[in-house]
Amino acid sequence: MDTPRPDPGRTPDPPPDADRRVTPPADLDVVPVDLRDYVDFARGEARRVRVFATPTTALDLWCVEPRQSTGVLAYPEADTTYTVLGGRSWFVTEEGEVGLDPMGALLVRRGVHHGIDNRGTDPLIVLATMSPPDELATDGPVEDGYAALRIDEGRGGVTRALGRILGGRRPPA
Repeated sequence: MDTPRPDPGRTPDPPPDADRRVTPPADLDVVPVDLRDYVDFARGEARRVRVFATPTTALDLWCVEPRQSTGVLAYPEADTTYTVLGGRSWFVTEEGEVGLDPMGALLVRRGVHHGIDNRGTDPLIVLATMSPPDELATDGPVEDGYAALRIDEGRGGVTRALGRILGGRRPPA
């Protein structure tokens, strides 16, 4: 069944919670992102999108179409964790193959040769966290929907919210 394509001449209706969505400033100590805005599949090859990086950690999305693979990956200085967000994956390592479904995770220690293979019929999205990061530049979002981000202006900051959730001493008002 084909998905209807939007009419390019028509402005889409805003989602019901559009007034609560935010574009986070880049200079925050806490930087929320909507990972859906970074999903970017490419025909012919798996695509790695760098969401953000610090001097100690990087967060990437691997977007892998059916019958695509990443090729051989090896990070001599970094441990990498992979978490499958959508689709079904096969991780191929020197020790064998491991299949992971959504919410499955895998740790690959530094220097281990490995690859991600999508043998399924659905697109595969894998979240990768690497420490320390390699030199890949950070990519901007493909879209700026920020659908997963909401701020309740009347509730205060993160410290106040954590105090409400976890209990304990409340910060001064």
